[in-house]
Amino acid sequence: MNSPTIRSSFAPYKESLTGTARRLALGEITSRALVEHFIEKIETCDNARAAYTEEFSADRARQYADAADRIRAKGYEASPWSGLPISIKDLFDIKGQVTRAGSTILSGRPVALNDAEAIAPLRAAGFIFLGRTQMTEFAYSGLGLNPHYPQPWNTLVEEGRAIPGGSSSGGAISVATGAALASIGSDTGGSCRIPAAMNGLTGFKPTAGHISRKGMIPLSPSLDSVGSIAQTVEDCALLDHIMAGRHEKWTSVEAEEGPIRLLLPTSIVRNEADPQVLAVFEAVIRHLEAGGIEIVRQPLPLLQDIIDLNLQGQIVAAEAYHYFHDDLIHHEQDFDPRVKERIIMGARTTVQELRQLYIERQKLCTRFNADMNGFDALVCPTSPILPPLIAECDEPAQYGRLNRLVLRNPSLANLLDGCSFSLPFYWQGLAAGLMLTACHGRDNILTRIARRCEARLKG
Repeated sequence: MNSPTIRSSFAPYKESLTGTARRLALGEITSRALVEHFIEKIETCDNARAAYTEEFSADRARQYADAADRIRAKGYEASPWSGLPISIKDLFDIKGQVTRAGSTILSGRPVALNDAEAIAPLRAAGFIFLGRTQMTEFAYSGLGLNPHYPQPWNTLVEEGRAIPGGSSSGGAISVATGAALASIGSDTGGSCRIPAAMNGLTGFKPTAGHISRKGMIPLSPSLDSVGSIAQTVEDCALLDHIMAGRHEKWTSVEAEEGPIRLLLPTSIVRNEADPQVLAVFEAVIRHLEAGGIEIVRQPLPLLQDIIDLNLQGQIVAAEAYHYFHDDLIHHEQDFDPRVKERIIMGARTTVQELRQLYIERQKLCTRFNADMNGFDALVCPTSPILPPLIAECDEPAQYGRLNRLVLRNPSLANLLDGCSFSLPFYWQGLAAGLMLTACHGRDNILTRIARRCEARLKG
């Protein structure tokens, strides 16, 4: 496959969520002006509009923005985040709206009576929900394609329309096109990190149990996590802090100042990599090393075992089949055929076999924790390939091959119950990213490490 042409005029330093909040507090801008800017982008940019579902409402966004401005004008500030526009993946319940999860099957559902538990704290903090974003049907693919609705496309590949990455495709495009400050998504095997990497953004997958998933349509309850896509590590950390329901006042996460030791596996994670991705990745690694970050290259046999066992694929298929079983019986013809094929594979796994898969997964998690002793995080390319053109994914076998390839590296964090950041390369608009993955519960230290790496990559 030939590599798509990459933009050389990419300017990654866009306004951050936290930076915009500071400007609001200083009175340099208003929430209404922000919302009008994003509405104009959505109304004039085809890709930005395709990122959103029909639930987008300009009038509703304006009303919330005016309310936030009135409160500030009177000298009140219930929250520093009041009036900041973000987008929400069409997987989360938002009060008064229908949650379709990228499907037509769920279009007839009643509207949600309450916000999802991850979304409610964001509303309480004053964020404006510009709209729901497009996604792969039921979040079951890393390519970001959906035949049911308008298809957003990659923002960095200039020659032809390339995949946006998925499954949080619309969320990444809403941010990359300047049609939202940040986006809330889910991540079962890379669904926040893949589209973030492919569109020059930052994506975060926290430890799975860190944020409540109540009110979110599941794909795989064992592996699902609530994540975010934004311009910076700090923005992702802020959203994570709020969605997790932490009551202490937000303080900016500082970059790690002490020694950092990263493990770069010498196999699997770079297999079948695009030469351009691999060359830039190695240059980025050398740049990090020159900045005082120790990177150890050595084998990690655990990774080959994960590939051989295919626990990730079996668990997701089995759990998805259990959840969508009735929909398959009554609405089989309404599924995206590519999604249906993967879900049906779950019928092969018995309850006893699924229990054994859980046991084997726990063994792998234990091994990973032991293998990472002495290391702060694992580092590798987020996706080993550049975004292929959408047309290249039409043939089923090619679709399956590319999907497996883009999911391979990021899905490690989900299977191993860890936490993971994808950082953009900041390298002439290359549609790829550097991924940092740490063990279960080490979200805070990983965030500090990611901030250190981010500063070095921007420098």
